[in-house]
Amino acid sequence: MKKNIKTLYTATAVATLLMAAKTQTAQAATSNAETKTNSETTTATGAITTTPAQVTKETAQADVNKAQEVVNDQQAEANGAQKAVDTANQKVKDAQAKVDSTKATLDEATKAKQEATQENIDKTKSDISQAESDITSKQNEASQAESNVNTKQSAVTQAQSDVNTSKAKVDQATADVNAKQASVDNAQKVLDGTDAEQIRKNADDAQKAVDSDKANVQVKTTDATNKATAVSEAQKAVDTAQTAAQTAKTNSDTTSQKLAEAQSAVNDAQTKVNSINDQINSVNRIEMPKGYATHKGLASNLDELGKQGLAMNKYKDDEKAKQEKIELAVDPADNVKSLVRLTADQQKEITLWTAGILNDIRKQLGFSNRIVVTNKSLEFAKYIADNSTIAGVEHDDKALQDVSKNVLQIRIQSESIGFGGAQATMNDLQESVYYLMLQMLFDDADSNWGHAMQISGMDFDQMKDEYFGIGIRPQNNIIGFETFYPEDPAKADEGGRLTIPSVDTTELQAELTTAQSDLNTKSNALTSAKSANDEAQSALTTANNNLATAQTNLTNAQKAKTQADSDLETAKTQLTTDEAKLASAQEAVQALSADLATKQANLQSAKDTLEESKKNLARAESDLTAKQNALTEAENELKSAQDTLTSAKQAVSDAQAKVDSLKAKLDSLTNAEPNYESAKTAYDKAVSDLETAQNNLKSAENVNDEAQAKLDSAKSELAKAQAVLDKILEKERAEEALKKAEEEAKEAAVKRAQATHFYQTESKLFDAQGKEVTGYVVKDNQVYDAKGNLVGVVSKKVMTRELHRALVKANTLPQTGNESTVLAGLGVALIGLGSMLGVAKRKRQ
Repeated sequence: MKKNIKTLYTATAVATLLMAAKTQTAQAATSNAETKTNSETTTATGAITTTPAQVTKETAQADVNKAQEVVNDQQAEANGAQKAVDTANQKVKDAQAKVDSTKATLDEATKAKQEATQENIDKTKSDISQAESDITSKQNEASQAESNVNTKQSAVTQAQSDVNTSKAKVDQATADVNAKQASVDNAQKVLDGTDAEQIRKNADDAQKAVDSDKANVQVKTTDATNKATAVSEAQKAVDTAQTAAQTAKTNSDTTSQKLAEAQSAVNDAQTKVNSINDQINSVNRIEMPKGYATHKGLASNLDELGKQGLAMNKYKDDEKAKQEKIELAVDPADNVKSLVRLTADQQKEITLWTAGILNDIRKQLGFSNRIVVTNKSLEFAKYIADNSTIAGVEHDDKALQDVSKNVLQIRIQSESIGFGGAQATMNDLQESVYYLMLQMLFDDADSNWGHAMQISGMDFDQMKDEYFGIGIRPQNNIIGFETFYPEDPAKADEGGRLTIPSVDTTELQAELTTAQSDLNTKSNALTSAKSANDEAQSALTTANNNLATAQTNLTNAQKAKTQADSDLETAKTQLTTDEAKLASAQEAVQALSADLATKQANLQSAKDTLEESKKNLARAESDLTAKQNALTEAENELKSAQDTLTSAKQAVSDAQAKVDSLKAKLDSLTNAEPNYESAKTAYDKAVSDLETAQNNLKSAENVNDEAQAKLDSAKSELAKAQAVLDKILEKERAEEALKKAEEEAKEAAVKRAQATHFYQTESKLFDAQGKEVTGYVVKDNQVYDAKGNLVGVVSKKVMTRELHRALVKANTLPQTGNESTVLAGLGVALIGLGSMLGVAKRKRQ
């Protein structure tokens, strides 16, 4: 029914944002601070300048002292400001470096994100499998190469042994030739019948040499046996070390894989924690002070509660919203792009975002009514904004009335409006709306808390649903909070109700707790995996070192055995040689008693045997040459096998590096999105920090410029004050100098006057030359001119002849103590003077 339709408008509109209001307040304070009176001139430092004529020395000195203090203060402030500039400048450099590094990381993450297709991920996994298979193949080749090296080493050892044996045979054959040559020589001596005693002695010496050789052979045999045992033990140690190294390698590969998996799991868990944290940190809600409102109405102490509410709430930047640009149109009034142009999706987005906060407010206050957003409520708010023609922050009654006829019939309606300003991003718009709501809720006393009634839900506290929309006037960026209840809810709900995001972070906090617990578990697993991998890597290093040591020990043992065998062969050769010499010597001793024919036969037999021995020596030398050639060939083959082993080991290392690189690539691909988001967040923060640093630098430079200007002004004021003081001091010095000069002149005049004698009679005054002086005054025997200057003294003694003549002529006597200008007669004084002059005259005669 018509009479039940009630239109409620908020008493007055919210004029500005809370932050804008604070700025205006600050500007007003600044304007007041600049007001000056006409009675005084205010300097930059606040001191009052006066004229020098009004200033005493003490006042001028006080002004200088005060000005100096101001200069000192301003100098300290300027120094601090300059230091702040230097610090801010360094922070800009650091921030720029951070931007550069995060940009490089972001570029890599962007590239990885672009490459992170399922096809590339599958291909990388396939490449990893192939590379791991390649590692196994390379390891087998390395094992074969190592086995071949061992075989070739054994061949070299055997070839060296063969050479040693052949050399021993050559030495033995040489010794045999020498022995046979001795037999020939002895047979020849026996035949010739010479050196019989020497032959017997040679036989004794040969026996001794044979006995010594047998003992040496026994020692060398024992040493060779021990060296052979050492080689066997060294080979066992090498076999054991090889097995241990292979086991350690297998363990190392396993722990490395587990470490990579654990690291990947931690990365995933950390990404999830970061994601939830980002969600929580970007959720904005308004916490209501306790007792703010009940179903009966708003609290009576809203002023105090409002202060609490303002202090409790602050907008949190939404990084994702920062990336969403808002179109701005040119304002014809100033030809600047400043008029907000929201798309339909953006109007829906800001309305739903605001509705979530408003519903949370109603929940906190215990109200049962909830905000509802539909396509019709969005159309409702947009119609009011688009059709408002009011220029300022005022309600447009016509638009508010027409919307019911042109969009939707309403039963209850309420509106609050405020100026939003130019909003470049969705984050900017959200911040404006947020602080508008804060001002409406907590700083609305001037409007009798009318806005608070709507925003808190009090206007609709008996209604289950409160239809809501936000609109922005296109001509002046006035933001309208439109709430209503329709005549026909079904028509308002056409197209369905839109999902309003919840600002309650309870579920997110629970998810965060679970995710953090999972991250902790996986971090502990990573720590264990890292520890196990470190131990495995250490064990592998130790095993490889042990294998290298065992192989070195085996090589040394083999060399020692070869040397021992060679020494034994040398000892055996020496024994054989000495036994041959003994036999020959013994034969020679026996031949001493034979007949001539026998001796001749023995000689021939010895020669024949010598020839055979020489043939044996030639064959032994030929065999030695063949064995030496075989040794050279074996050494060459060993060198080739060792080179092959080195290449095989490098191939294994390269294959492992390839696997590691591919695994890193796979990790980068599978985590491309979170890595990109992380890198993007870091880069955006670095850019923001750089902008902040640059702004801070600019502010610091402005402060520094102002401080320097104040310092210059203070110095100027000091100079002025000093100039005033200097003039006063200069005047004082001049006055003192004048006073001193006057005093000195006065003293000089007194001295001159005291040295200048006048003579007074009853009616006349004479100077020292006897000339009568007029116009002078005598007082207390002192003579003053017409201006009152002391010019001499009255004397009783006549000192000059001219004066005497004058006094005689005047027939007067000198007088003293008379202030009159009339001189008295000379009297007795003249007589005395005449007597004195007469005596003088007589003396000269």
